[in-house]
Amino acid sequence: MEFIHTARQLQIHSIQKCVNFPKRYTFYVSQPIAAAATRIHEFVKCANSVYPLNRHEAQIRRDYLLRANAELQSLVSQIEVAQQLFGIEPDALRYWMEIVEKEIRLVKAVMKKDRERYKDLP
Repeated sequence: MEFIHTARQLQIHSIQKCVNFPKRYTFYVSQPIAAAATRIHEFVKCANSVYPLNRHEAQIRRDYLLRANAELQSLVSQIEVAQQLFGIEPDALRYWMEIVEKEIRLVKAVMKKDRERYKDLP
């Protein structure tokens, strides 16, 4: 369940950071970052709502986790662009990236555990 809490924390922190960016960059930087963080939270919540009883359902759960992971990788690039444009303070950037990296580790750990847990499903 920690992966859901961390995704929520990432979403809130990302939105808080984005409202401080210059308004003229809203549609090019702020909105895509906030939307990506929101999608990550949605994907992990969707994955967690699937209780697999067969391989197909396990694959659906895995697909949501894969989407969350892909979105996390994209978010890293978007944060790097924001850093170059706005010169985010190193401590603030470090904290933000720590949340992202923690979520990446957690999502990958859930995927690994699911592979073991659901390998014998019909």
